[in-house]
Amino acid sequence: MTNGGQFGSTPRPLMFCSALGLVIWTGATWGWEIWHKGGNSLADFLFRTQDLPALVMGMLGLILCVPFVIAHQQTPVKDGSWALNPRIILPAILGFALIAWVGGYFLFHDYALSRDEEVAEMAAAYMHHGMIGWPIPARWEEYRRAIMPEFFLPYGANHVWASAYLPLNSAFRAFCGWLGDANLSAPILLVIGLAALWRVAVRLFPDRSDAVAVVMVLAGTSMQLLVTGMTAFAMTGHFAFNMLWLACVLRDSRWSHVGAGGVALLAAGLHQWHFPLLFLLPFMPWFALQRRWAVLAFHLAVLALMVILWGKLWPAYLLQHLGPPADVLPAAGVADKLGSLFARLDSWHPLLQMSRFVAWNNLLLVPLALVAAVTMPWRVALRGETIVLPLALGAIAVSVLAMDQGYGWGYRYLHGFIGSLALLAGYGWVRLGHHSLRPVMAAALIALLTGTFLAKRAQDYVLPYAKSYRAITQSRFDVVLVDPRGGWFVTDVVRGKNGNPLGHPVVMNIDQLSVGALDRLCDRYSIGVFDQSAFLPLGIGALRWGDSYIATLRAHMVERGCGRIIVTAR
Repeated sequence: MTNGGQFGSTPRPLMFCSALGLVIWTGATWGWEIWHKGGNSLADFLFRTQDLPALVMGMLGLILCVPFVIAHQQTPVKDGSWALNPRIILPAILGFALIAWVGGYFLFHDYALSRDEEVAEMAAAYMHHGMIGWPIPARWEEYRRAIMPEFFLPYGANHVWASAYLPLNSAFRAFCGWLGDANLSAPILLVIGLAALWRVAVRLFPDRSDAVAVVMVLAGTSMQLLVTGMTAFAMTGHFAFNMLWLACVLRDSRWSHVGAGGVALLAAGLHQWHFPLLFLLPFMPWFALQRRWAVLAFHLAVLALMVILWGKLWPAYLLQHLGPPADVLPAAGVADKLGSLFARLDSWHPLLQMSRFVAWNNLLLVPLALVAAVTMPWRVALRGETIVLPLALGAIAVSVLAMDQGYGWGYRYLHGFIGSLALLAGYGWVRLGHHSLRPVMAAALIALLTGTFLAKRAQDYVLPYAKSYRAITQSRFDVVLVDPRGGWFVTDVVRGKNGNPLGHPVVMNIDQLSVGALDRLCDRYSIGVFDQSAFLPLGIGALRWGDSYIATLRAHMVERGCGRIIVTAR
């Protein structure tokens, strides 16, 4: 499809229609989620404070660039041949990864914001020591849930702290830690993913270097790729393995398909096995349409093995080595996973989540991908002669199933499909018939502007939590009790040091304590209290909510003269 029909050579419709579409979508998001529903979730807050200003800046930028692009559309420009040169592309990819590595320290202060990231670091730490979990000392077993409030593995949970996620993302972080820095893991995966994406683009567009350039520019100006690459989220691994799998499949030799099978098995073990399924499943009917029955049978067998290995055998291994589930029901089996997914359908917010995704990526990424999907020649597609079909099916399915993600820079559940959307955008570019890269380069400059704004907003959001954690760890108490009332996700600061849930002080969520357990702490240890009088001055967002049980515990502490509030300054 690299020589598909053309729909005009002027870039004006592309940029103007993209801006118009963004205005309509953003307006619909604001009208429905904020004005009509009065949204007060974390996603609503981040949309108002991060995404909406970036979208407004981006839309204005697109409109303002239209006259400039039109005025220079007759000026000869390079056709994107630089995108075929590995001496240009590979250093650019390495530079992108280097920015992600440095940003983890500069932007996020080497602090894992979310519980997802914190448990990934915890698992990497115990793997680094050759264990599959942190043994809980007997004297702390009574307090195990106060110390590890959520995202813990159910197997053996009465005597071991372990991550609820599958192990390979953390295992790779542990390997990078052995090399010298666990924070190298995501940047290395970025290099793998972007290099694989480039190889796929070169293979799909052998005669259109401008389309290859479009693919790489759109991926290289994705703030979601960059900022997520600064974190311990497993999504960078999903992006990398999806593109590596696709590169192996398109190489189309017996051993490359075997390699693709190995990549799929690794991807399924990153953190949740259903994520790669969403990417891989649309390729099964594509193989069938091509009547490649042996290839189809092999990859179907790999999909089945993925589920057996990570949905059945891994939980059985944990059951054998850690013991039966304790405290909570198991959440690692196939039935548990499917039940969890269906239970979350009530958090379906496609307008909101897709607005977040668009804001954190190049503003031409989704419009160009839509051009490819809408103008797909169906007769060609139903003969399996274009890869647009499986790429579009996967990306559209995950976009439609836009459930709430909690934290995420952009929409991280769609992170593994950024490469798919960039390739679709390359096809959309070809269908439009453009040869001048001016609109894409203009959009890249806009992405630099909005990306700088978003990066600063991300830093501003993370910094109060990093300061809060530092205030807790620098206190001289034996135990610090976190009272999360009045703030956003304050329980996420309940963590230990260097991946070990136990540190000094031992940090606990007060909500998980009984009165008797609290009394025993007060009898044995010096107690500090970290509440809204401490974290609100540091900048954590205020949220009006109360908890009568916590209020009762705090009143009990006052009665017996237990605990001192940690004093902080801005």
